[in-house]
Amino acid sequence: MMAAGLTIASCSSGPAAPPVTPTIETCTSALCMEAPKGWDGEIAETHIAFHHEIAPDETFLTANAVDLEAIVTAAGGSWPATTEDVMAAFWSLLEEADEGRLIRTERMVGGAIRSWGTHSTGDMWYLIVPVDLSSGIGVEVRAPNNSWETHVDVVFPSVRPSS
Repeated sequence: MMAAGLTIASCSSGPAAPPVTPTIETCTSALCMEAPKGWDGEIAETHIAFHHEIAPDETFLTANAVDLEAIVTAAGGSWPATTEDVMAAFWSLLEEADEGRLIRTERMVGGAIRSWGTHSTGDMWYLIVPVDLSSGIGVEVRAPNNSWETHVDVVFPSVRPSS
């Protein structure tokens, strides 16, 4: 099953990611993050919604506060749950809707969980940064192919609560 996901990801079309450029820090009331220049869009009080200028219809970067317990219970799980369980629940909801398939996850320094998979529109990366027992920060990046992971590699480690 994993090989099929990799095949889908490698066959995705669309523009390749441009080189990573210097970053710009963006903050809301809940979070701060850095994104390479070229990502632009809406910065609201509680969320960020960006597209990249070279592929505005094919790229998507959002960041906002998330209710970890709601993700788990929506997927039929029980609370409390680990951050790994929350990530599995998130992707299971996408799979149930036939919108995505998880390929891999990894734990980051500080307890965040990073994931990569396919989405109906191409490749997708999702990050969960736990903030307290049941709340966290969710960051989603969608792009037409996996060359965009170089941008994800810059954004994800920079995400933090705005405290």
